[in-house]
Amino acid sequence: MLKLSKKFISENIYLFLGILIGLYVSTFINTNLDISCDTSENPFKVNSRLAQEIINSSINKLEPRILPEKPRGETKSNFVRPRYYSTELGIKEKLFVGIFTSEDKVNTQAVHINKTIGHVVNKIKFFITAQYKLKTKFNLTGLVGFTDARNKYRPFQVIKYVADTFANDYDYYFFSNDYTFINVHRLREIVDKISISMDVFLGTPVLDSSYCNLDAGIVISNSVLKAARKHLEWCIMNAVSDDYSENLGRCIHHSLGLSCQTSVQGQSVLSYKLKHFDLAQHLKKLSTDLKFNNAVTVRPVIANDDFFRLNAYFLKQHLETYNKQITQLSKTLTQSWPPGQRPGSIPATRFDMPRQNYFNLSHIFFPDDFTVIRQHSEPELQDIQNILKQVIAQVEDQYPKAYEFRRLVNGYKSFDLSRGLDYILDLGFRDLSNGKEVVKRFEVCKPLGNVEFVPAPYVTENSRVSIVLPVQETEVLQVFNFLLSYDASIMEKKEKTFLLLVLLYQYNTESQGPDDTFAKLKNFVKVATTRHSSDDVKIGWLSIRLPESKSVLKIEDNKALNFAVVDLALKKFGVDSLTLVLDVWANITVDFLNRVRMNTIENYQIFSPIPFRQYNPQISQILQIEVTKMAGHFDREDYKYISFYGKDYVAARKRSQKTIPLIRVDNDIPKLLTQEVKNKGNLFKMFLLNGDDLHCMRATEMNLRVIHHFDQNGNRANKFYGNEAQLAKLLLTKQESIPELL
Repeated sequence: MLKLSKKFISENIYLFLGILIGLYVSTFINTNLDISCDTSENPFKVNSRLAQEIINSSINKLEPRILPEKPRGETKSNFVRPRYYSTELGIKEKLFVGIFTSEDKVNTQAVHINKTIGHVVNKIKFFITAQYKLKTKFNLTGLVGFTDARNKYRPFQVIKYVADTFANDYDYYFFSNDYTFINVHRLREIVDKISISMDVFLGTPVLDSSYCNLDAGIVISNSVLKAARKHLEWCIMNAVSDDYSENLGRCIHHSLGLSCQTSVQGQSVLSYKLKHFDLAQHLKKLSTDLKFNNAVTVRPVIANDDFFRLNAYFLKQHLETYNKQITQLSKTLTQSWPPGQRPGSIPATRFDMPRQNYFNLSHIFFPDDFTVIRQHSEPELQDIQNILKQVIAQVEDQYPKAYEFRRLVNGYKSFDLSRGLDYILDLGFRDLSNGKEVVKRFEVCKPLGNVEFVPAPYVTENSRVSIVLPVQETEVLQVFNFLLSYDASIMEKKEKTFLLLVLLYQYNTESQGPDDTFAKLKNFVKVATTRHSSDDVKIGWLSIRLPESKSVLKIEDNKALNFAVVDLALKKFGVDSLTLVLDVWANITVDFLNRVRMNTIENYQIFSPIPFRQYNPQISQILQIEVTKMAGHFDREDYKYISFYGKDYVAARKRSQKTIPLIRVDNDIPKLLTQEVKNKGNLFKMFLLNGDDLHCMRATEMNLRVIHHFDQNGNRANKFYGNEAQLAKLLLTKQESIPELL
């Protein structure tokens, strides 16, 4: 029995030991750490508030917490380009004028105010009580009628209407009554000099008050208008007076804490109160009063003719000011040539010098980086001839019967964007007195004329780009490289695009099952479609069966197949689509797609970007495609990259179908393989010949980069092996191993 007891204790010793320790600890806590509310016998006094805080903090730690939801991936907000630049940049007009008037004064004072200032301010409105349709009784435009006839609420009705309708259109708002004349040119000068970032409540204070007098005119800024609109409910509930000035001033003071400002940034809206109503007799005396001459508003004006009389007086004063400024500026005109014309801009470095072209009467030399000499265009030649006539006429007038023009010795012209077109002409004249030739140099300037807004069609960066990508059976590996780059730069960013892979099958090639050449490519498209099923980016394929041929049909040998690809692809996109044609060697970015969207305009313009093409990496020793002179060059001979709208393409193709037959189904493709047609594959040339009024734009595009590959076109001037220095180095080091370059 004893042995069994020892065995039981030894097997459960840890259990008994844990029980003993637990009893000991509990006894210690009960005797020494009592924190009950009864502290009469407890030697350790604990503040009840502190205890409650501890308890609360403990409880709070046990409360369940709502963890923030993990983002499920990058969500792209669709950016919608506004229709106007001013909307996107937040550009506002400067001045809105609102006039408080009444029915019996609409056809008198209100009409006179409209005639004197309506053509100067950006917008003018007249506020009255409307008991019936305004157009049936009044002919004045800009009338705003309110059905509520309670006068004390009129300022709030006006604030609500203006804020709801014009809050985003103007920087400053001027309000006055219909018997107040407004020196509008002076008012414009004042608001032009005040910063739009300030809260402005500017005017003439009412006597013994902190509110601006509406009779004298009140200027408020856009920020003050919006603040008053937010607190309009309070303003209406606390309107206790019929005085417009007091109600409006109290509302603005509650909204922003502003009292009437007599001056903002040194600008004041001065008002002159007339003591006599007969201005015809007292205007001459008033003209000597400095306060009257500096006034922005004059009140009260009762007689109808007085509005026009005051307007004529202040316009004359304004004209005199301008004449003084013109006189002062004229004194400095002799410092520039031509007089009054600004000098040319000073280049920052020697690389910014404006290009100076040498020319004669038939040709211009080195007009750009790629041309040595070319003939003058018709406008250029006509311009030179007109200048010569002007110079010869001036010589004949200055030296009558002394010189006879013989020839143009030298001609130079330079265009400065800040100044205009400058000519330097060396002209040879025959001296009639001795028969010898005299060469005289003349400088001629054609300054820039008035700036005009050229109307342009509306385009946005929100249009879907439908990309046509022809894929031949020999390009499967390269198209996967294209798709990997396209997936990372376009699809992951959820750009609004539709990529259509046009798979070109040879006549005897399998198009289904495990032997399908493009089977892996189709699987990639299916996976990508599933992954981006809810996004704007789409991808698909179109299979085209090429006709039977003795040899393999390639686009390089039968360029007219480009038309077959686009003709059949447009059935997938529709004629309203913005279509971009690429190839498997292209590397594109989002910036390039935006450039396509902005430069391709329906019924107006197509766009053919000049790509940056990579040199042979084995020669240049530069593996990455980077836009530098050592890594590649812009390929001006490449026209395969082009963007257009479907409607423009269809219209041009119908005009060209006599020379290049239309392809409606795969069976029509043999029409393009005849000797007369098969080499006509330039879409850009087709638009040039058959685009009617379409503008065909060509421009370098650094975000369209072409990976180096062998081009079978033997007529190319640039093979893109490398630049001159790299080829020279190659010839010196490996001359025997590269006979094809010799």
